[in-house]
Order: sequence, then structure tokens, then C-alpha cells
Amino acid sequence: MTTPTPDARAVLRDPRFLVPEAPAGGAPETMRWLRGAVARFSNGEVHARRRALAEGELGRLDPHRLRESARILTRHAASPDAAPYIPVAVLGTALGAHADVVPATRAVAAAYRPGAAPEVMARADEGVRTLVGLLPDDEPERVANRIGLLVQTCDATAALIVSALEAGARQQTTLPTDELVAETLRLAPPVRGTQRVAAAGAALHGRSVPEGTDVPLDLASADAPFGHGIRPCPGSRHALALACGVLDVLLEETNS
Repeated sequence: MTTPTPDARAVLRDPRFLVPEAPAGGAPETMRWLRGAVARFSNGEVHARRRALAEGELGRLDPHRLRESARILTRHAASPDAAPYIPVAVLGTALGAHADVVPATRAVAAAYRPGAAPEVMARADEGVRTLVGLLPDDEPERVANRIGLLVQTCDATAALIVSALEAGARQQTTLPTDELVAETLRLAPPVRGTQRVAAAGAALHGRSVPEGTDVPLDLASADAPFGHGIRPCPGSRHALALACGVLDVLLEETNS
């Protein structure tokens, strides 16, 4: 079942509902290793430690500078098709990558959630190895969570940029970039859902939920495009700045 809006937000505030965990281990620099080492697929103290690593990386990045870097790179983009992934390129540079991270990040993003086909997983494994080599050498868990930031930026910001452009064209609007993005997040958020798993003692509507029950959540109806409650997206300001920087240029070109 998908819970209605109030319950989705309530579940996201409730520590008795956990994210589905990835098993730890896996060969170094593979998708299994990455999933088992990032904040996204962990709970409790492990999640807190890993989230702190991600927040530390983001804390040294100025969203205003990211937006300006995205503007500059968009003006020099090789093709319009490259524009939606400029946020990943800018973030990669800001995190210290010494070459373009976009192809490898896209490969990893395609298999970030479990269930990818073997050939997709093979490309993702290669992408993880590439990103480990491109990012600054560091303690493995720290490197993994830098990759996690790139991956969670990748498809979500690309979809937001594309949707905002489509909305602007459809409405023939001259809304400021920030307002257009806010409207797009409200009407067509790039991440529409997430999932939690009931832990011991979990309850919904005053009724107990058996431990291990999967609980899909509708983020779109909950008006929570960057999550809510216990673990909202730590990089929402950065993601918006990057997307808006790209759109500043694309909308200017469209309206000129």
C-alpha cells in the first residue's frame, strides 16, 4: 500500500520505520561495496556516522558558487543533451575529482537500487572503480559517501532540469528560475517515492505493523521532494543551486 499524504510525512518522522539496508561487504570498489558503505542504505549509528561524512563534504561547498559554476559550464556545454548532467560535473569538481565524473556516475546511478540487470551491474561496477580513481584518495567509507553524493545528484537534478524546461515551454512562462523550479518540484517532483521497512513496535493509524513490512511512501503527494523528518536530503540547497544554475542559462537562451 502507499500511505496517504499525512501518513507519509508521519512515517518519515518515525524512527520505527527504517530504510531497507544493503548488506555490508562485497569486493572493494564494486556496487555491492558502495551500497554497503553509504548513508543512503544504512540506519542507526552507522547512518549517523556516514551522514556526517556527507554533511561535512557539503558543508564546505557554497551553493552560490556552485550555481555560478553551473552557469559557466552550461554556457560552454558541448550540446544541449549534456546540460542536465552539468550538476554532476560541477559537484565532481567541487569534491576534488581530477577528471569528468559524469559517465561513471550515470553508470552507477543506473544500478544504485537493487535489481539491476547483470550487464547494467557490470557497467556500474566499472563506474565505481572509475570514480574511486577520480576522487581524492581517502578512507574508503569517506570516498564511498562522496560517490553517494554524486549518484544522488545525478538523475534527480537531470530530471528536475528537464521537467522545468518542459513546464516553462508549455506555459510560455517568464517566471524567475527559482520560482519555476519550486513550481516544478510541487507539480512534477523528480523523486516521487521512497520506501521504509517497519521495525519492532511500528504502528500506522494506531494499528501495529508487523516487523519487516515494506511501506512504500508517496513523496509527491506528501509535498516532500527532498524527504522529510529524520533523514531529509542533506544536499537540497546544493542540488537546487546546481539545477538553477543550469536553468538560468537555458531559460535565458530560450527566451532570448
